[in-house]
Amino acid sequence: MRGSSWWTREASVAACAGLGLLLAALTARPAAAQQIRWAAVAVSPTTLDSGESHAQDSQADADRLALQSCQGVGAKDCKAVNSVVNQCVALAIKLDPNYFGYGMGPTREGAAAQALAACGNEGEGGVGCRLELSPCSTDDVRWAAPLPLPPGGTPGSVDPSLVGYWKLYVNSGIWVWEISVNGTYTFHSEATDGTLPHNGTFTASNGKYTLHSVSMQWDDQGTYTLPSASVMVGVGKLGKGTWYKIASDPGYVEPASKH
Repeated sequence: MRGSSWWTREASVAACAGLGLLLAALTARPAAAQQIRWAAVAVSPTTLDSGESHAQDSQADADRLALQSCQGVGAKDCKAVNSVVNQCVALAIKLDPNYFGYGMGPTREGAAAQALAACGNEGEGGVGCRLELSPCSTDDVRWAAPLPLPPGGTPGSVDPSLVGYWKLYVNSGIWVWEISVNGTYTFHSEATDGTLPHNGTFTASNGKYTLHSVSMQWDDQGTYTLPSASVMVGVGKLGKGTWYKIASDPGYVEPASKH
């Protein structure tokens, strides 16, 4: 997971203090009319390195920061491919041959679906493409924009007790994990640890789970216990961690707390 464990170790969890919850970013909605905010994505056509920006006051700032983010990973030919005001924008890529597509819309899910459909050679319908970025104008500028739940999954493959939003305390804030009833998940960090958002498929039953990311190279399997309805203790290949349920219904969004 690019330098960060999926389950942080219990000793670390116990010692950490969490920041306030910022789940409003998960289902970003258009900002109020008087609050104009921009989001943008940039991509290198040759390397498919990419970058994004969100919650910016102008299109120029959004494009500039997205380009800087893309160039920061080493690409020399990055270009801003789309910027939106009070909406969401998404980028999907396909390797071998290199191809990309982008989409926009009032929701993260809608922009992502459009980007996947636009990615790929004509007539392929996005086969072999994966979603890379999906920032919304209303995302909190302090954190990397989350990804939406991916398409697919297997309904009935998840223990109903696990469906919902969960948080895990880490050194500089919290991680947020959404588990869907259809066998998919999405994860993002609201901490200053640089952990990247990702999503994929998830199964869980009889105290055992499997996880497969479709947006980065990460697979895990392990065990889980539920000491109570709001606490899950998971043990995976990188250690043990305690997650606390935020909401049972993935459609629920808890208001952002004040710092």
